Amino acid sequence: MDATIRQMLALLRSSLNATPPDLLPADDSEWEKLFWLARKHGVVTMINDAIEQLPAAQQPQGDIALSWSLSAERTHYHYQHQAQVLALLRQRADQQGLRLGLIKGMSLSRHYPIPCSRACGDIDIFFLPLNTDNYQRGNALLGCPDAALDGKHAEVTIDGVQVENHLHFLDLNYISQRRAERYILSSLSRVSPEGYLDPMANLVYLLMHTVCHLTAKFKLPLRNIIDWGIFLRANADQLDPASCRALMRRIGMLPAFNILTSLAGEFVGADFHVFIKGSLPPDDIRRMRELILEKKYLEPIPAGLPLLQRFRTRMQRNRQRRWLYRYLPSTAPERLWGNIHHLLFPSSQNHDHE
Repeated sequence: MDATIRQMLALLRSSLNATPPDLLPADDSEWEKLFWLARKHGVVTMINDAIEQLPAAQQPQGDIALSWSLSAERTHYHYQHQAQVLALLRQRADQQGLRLGLIKGMSLSRHYPIPCSRACGDIDIFFLPLNTDNYQRGNALLGCPDAALDGKHAEVTIDGVQVENHLHFLDLNYISQRRAERYILSSLSRVSPEGYLDPMANLVYLLMHTVCHLTAKFKLPLRNIIDWGIFLRANADQLDPASCRALMRRIGMLPAFNILTSLAGEFVGADFHVFIKGSLPPDDIRRMRELILEKKYLEPIPAGLPLLQRFRTRMQRNRQRRWLYRYLPSTAPERLWGNIHHLLFPSSQNHDHE
């Protein structure tokens, strides 16, 4: 593993556990390399929290120190602005007799040592009871009354913040996604007074949301794995490991649950072995770690290739990625149909989607 990556993980664990880091950059050039790597992975502000706890002599100096602090300041400002928009949405929902639910970034930030250091892109909400009528009422409240009913969510920008109002929690392309969606919907009577999914439903949602990055782009952001680890750590006393494994097996996502939980423990600095039963393939652990940290196995199929060349290239990619398929939500027949569809209709895809 590259030295800069090791430094990033050491400082992340330091930030998330309030412990001294076991590895630091040696000089400002290494701090600068670390800054750009952390920025690529969306963890600059979390690492800056650890930097601020270091003795002054061990901190970055000069312009690169300013880059760290300004980036953190922007993240904190953006988070506070999003919190204000969320409070406004909750007020509007109350006035309309709707109950607002919250998922993803803003709902997970409460589990972090410093919530505003968890950079959030948008606000993901849903309205309870979750049905078409309340979805449309919610869209009217948000200012997008004409949103279509055939998508997963409607999007609108409010005071510079993107808000997504969900009719569905997941894409419903695969059997495992439909099973997961049914489970989440069955849990909505247990949504907390603050609008958070109950821990088991959130476990399912977060895992499926994380692996959707693998499905769409063969990409797995580090920030999503940190979220997964922080969620498990915060809810460990409410999650029975055997029940978690049984639920993941029923949905068809136990291999993904095992490998992502193992890596989340490594990155966060927590022991999640109680959630994992059996051994994991060492080569798969290494490849998944590289995919997350080093952005490997992401080569897209070039656009505009003739059909035969597209077929050959896709088959080559499939062989390279064979190890990864056991961790995706799609079954072999579903992937076969996806390959055929995207070979015949390449303009219908935005990504090298299997």
